[in-house]
Amino acid sequence: MDYHRNVHSRQIFDGIAAQYDWAPGLLSFFQYQRWRSYVVSRFQTGPDATVLDLCTGTAGVAIQIARTHRCRVVGVDLNLKMLNRAQHNLAEHEMGSRVPLVLGQAENLSFADDCFDDACVTFLLRYVDDPEATMAEIVRVLKPGGRLVSLEFGVPPNPVAKALWQFYTRGVLPVTGAFVSRGWRNVGGFLGPSISGLYQSYGEDDLRQMWQRLGMLDVQIKRLSLGGAVVVWGTKSGSTEAKDR
Repeated sequence: MDYHRNVHSRQIFDGIAAQYDWAPGLLSFFQYQRWRSYVVSRFQTGPDATVLDLCTGTAGVAIQIARTHRCRVVGVDLNLKMLNRAQHNLAEHEMGSRVPLVLGQAENLSFADDCFDDACVTFLLRYVDDPEATMAEIVRVLKPGGRLVSLEFGVPPNPVAKALWQFYTRGVLPVTGAFVSRGWRNVGGFLGPSISGLYQSYGEDDLRQMWQRLGMLDVQIKRLSLGGAVVVWGTKSGSTEAKDR
């Protein structure tokens, strides 16, 4: 089944896969790697664990999780061009056996209930029609006691920082992206309004309440880069014994 925003997501990422390993760092003033490292640091995963990395893209986060925690990571993405680039990166880092890749939709994951020890998702909610139903699907495949970590763009709460953010995302980013490629020009024009739209619908309190409704405990939220990125993490309700089954 195809979803309306899935189609848009494929179109967006088809045009930027070739430059995805370096362009986000450049366009975020080299904050992107810092955000990813913080996401990876939220896990307490052991070497026997299997982690789901949803929206794996070119497998940057998956590789970092596998290296840091010496675990197995299953990377899932909607876009075939991104996965092809991910396969190249995994081969380059000799990580292909530890990070299998799956083409799939976040709204309809092809995994059994309670099968992943932990899960990670990056920049998803702006590309799905029903964010809460999609997050529920991710929680479904997470074992009780497992940790879920999410990274999304945010809007800085400070008025001065917000004004600078709006100037950059509405004015500078589309022009700068055009120098990278046509695809990144399209991303530059889309990114700012889409982030603002998500933030209006899902502020910090909304995100926390949504996660709690889905059975996530000890939900915590951390803003990074003056609020330009938002990391949310929590633990799925249930016993650790259930997680080990």
